[in-house]
Amino acid sequence: MNDIGHYAMRRVVITGLGVVAPNGVGKAAFWDACLSGRSGIRRITRFDASSLSAQIAGDIPDFDPLQLGLTADEVRVNTRGAQLGLAAAIGAIHDAELAVERLSTRERESMGVSMGSAMEGAEEGERTWAALTNNGTMPVNSALLSEEQARLQLAHPPAQSIAAHYRLHGPSLMLATGCSAGADAIGEAFWLIQEGRADRMLAGGSDSAIFMLGLDVFCIMGALSTNHNATPERASRPYDGKRDGFVMAEGAGVILLEERELALARGAHIYAEIVYFASNSNAYHMTSLPSSGEPLQRLLRQTLRETALEPSDLDYINSHGSSTAANDHAETNAYKAVFGQAAYGIPISSTKSLIGHTQGAASAIETVVTALAVDQQILPPTINQEHADSHCDLDYVPNVARQANVRVALTHSSGFGGVNSVLILTHPDWANNYAA
Repeated sequence: MNDIGHYAMRRVVITGLGVVAPNGVGKAAFWDACLSGRSGIRRITRFDASSLSAQIAGDIPDFDPLQLGLTADEVRVNTRGAQLGLAAAIGAIHDAELAVERLSTRERESMGVSMGSAMEGAEEGERTWAALTNNGTMPVNSALLSEEQARLQLAHPPAQSIAAHYRLHGPSLMLATGCSAGADAIGEAFWLIQEGRADRMLAGGSDSAIFMLGLDVFCIMGALSTNHNATPERASRPYDGKRDGFVMAEGAGVILLEERELALARGAHIYAEIVYFASNSNAYHMTSLPSSGEPLQRLLRQTLRETALEPSDLDYINSHGSSTAANDHAETNAYKAVFGQAAYGIPISSTKSLIGHTQGAASAIETVVTALAVDQQILPPTINQEHADSHCDLDYVPNVARQANVRVALTHSSGFGGVNSVLILTHPDWANNYAA
């Protein structure tokens, strides 16, 4: 076996995928939209956004939690972000064909939940402030708060809502590491199973931050796209020379992770095997990052060193690809610095071009995409690739999906505050040879 530290421990596979995204609710609808290059960005109708410079977002107008398996009580006591996460978890369990209700007590005790979020509860906080102050026109008056609004201040975060839904008594983790939170939650779950502290984990991220204050903050920062209010589907354009910012979005991605022997014993379909997770910090700035991508360089070099992979082994990268010049340039510079000439031969695509930036859910949804790319041997495109950027001259799988031989895939993310995270997924057949 290759000497890559924890990989000598138990092997961890992905057997279920659940996703609720702006361009598709459920794995099948979402994946079809991705491969077809259909954007989920649209004009905001949830509230009057006419006073904002950015009036578009990746929202999910047809999200119906009751149709997706939540109970009326779960809808009432959970924020929208938590509802999205629970719906995605239900989708992952259904996709994995795991009969949770038949699990023994011991099996429930060894199955847990690990979720990430960046802005969980923020929208509810705005609503509560509006209720307590009559939209800011009077001092705080708790008598104006309804019982339902008061209950939501004590709502379970997504991880606990999922655990309660399935009566899972294993580890229950909630991470708040910004835009890398979903990947970090998956990485923590991966480690727990590797080390024998759990046998199965539902892991991912969820977020819903499409509300007036949430968007206005990023508008003031100049981070959001404002040039495409009339053509929202063209707004998110990672690596394109005429990008003008990212697009706020909501969504959730949850995967079921299982110890490999358990999955094989029950005849589960294995989408991919996770063989590596790592993270580091820019320790630089809350939102900016060094143009060289140096911290990401260090993380990518660490990944190659600890997995004994060569750049030529990488068949696909699902990137952070936020559609901001600073991020796109730093990523591209890091790829070139670490992978050298091989960087020009590695296909790279950004899921955010299709759905916008779902904050803490982004890296989890991107892990779902990466697992599907490995399983289906096809790469989703980076849409809106129309204008060359001299700083971004790699293969970003422009506009059209592509058949490929995907044995080893890397997905990485960057979070506000400077967290960088990497996951390596491999095809099950390739993983068997790798572990031998």
